[in-house]
Amino acid sequence: MVGGSLLLGLALHPFTALAPYVAGVGGIALGASFAYGRAPWRLLAGAAAMVPLFLMAPSWTSLALVATVLSLGLVVGLRGMSGLVTLGLGVVTVLVAMWCAVRIDHARQTVGWASWFRDAMAAMAMGMVGILAMLPRHLRAAVDPVRAAMRHLPANLDGEVRQLCERAVAIWTTSKDKLAEGEAGRTLIKDGVLKTIEVAAKRATVATPGASEVELTERMAVLDGRIEATTDAETRAQYQSARSALDDQRRYRQGIRQGIERLVARMHHHVAALEKFQLAASNLEATRMSSAGAVKELATMSSEVAASGEALAEVEMSMSETAVATA
Repeated sequence: MVGGSLLLGLALHPFTALAPYVAGVGGIALGASFAYGRAPWRLLAGAAAMVPLFLMAPSWTSLALVATVLSLGLVVGLRGMSGLVTLGLGVVTVLVAMWCAVRIDHARQTVGWASWFRDAMAAMAMGMVGILAMLPRHLRAAVDPVRAAMRHLPANLDGEVRQLCERAVAIWTTSKDKLAEGEAGRTLIKDGVLKTIEVAAKRATVATPGASEVELTERMAVLDGRIEATTDAETRAQYQSARSALDDQRRYRQGIRQGIERLVARMHHHVAALEKFQLAASNLEATRMSSAGAVKELATMSSEVAASGEALAEVEMSMSETAVATA
């Protein structure tokens, strides 16, 4: 774009006072054609964009028309959001490019320059700025679902559970660079890590409300004493009912605690299975082994990871049901 604008600026200087702007538009169209193909369409758009420069009085309206027509040529071959972003950025970039050309062509500091040199520099500046219009073709927005899920983990998450999540994320970080996009092993690791983080987040929501274990024991001991000491049958029945309710609370708390321990143990197993599968998948990819034994072993590990994820989900569901029953 820069070279094309410069050469066109030198070539058109003897024929028109609009040489910097016509050359800038032509240079941008030529550069896009050379770099990205579809030359007929881009050159046609460039030629059409030059028409308002000659037929309309200089104004922001005419310049916006030039920028829009030229940008339509730049987006040829693009679709969807990428095309819309390129079109919008192209309009803004071409307007800025023409503004730069105007500033150079009419600046007080450039009055003493030779007219051909001034036009060439203005056209070159326009082509240089025009390069920015093609940036969307080289940018890809990528959202890592694992990192996004990790950022949403509760702050009050248990330290051991958080460490397991961080270890799982480290597995994903290593695997996504070694395993190809869309590969079954890569997808399996990603889903396994996401399940780990999902279960960890729900673990933080499982609380044990009510009195503590020590407090329950003390209250039950007090009630036992009153039950032994009272002689009124109605009073004894009320104390026994209260004692039974406290015993139920302690049993529920023990169930929740046991569920949490099982969940953490299952998370340890799940993360270990992910690590094992990651090593096997990376080794298979690195050495390009194609033996039936290696593939079969990898398939077995894959099944183990999938089964571990299902078991983790079952423990999670069991804990949720226990917490609801307690509430």
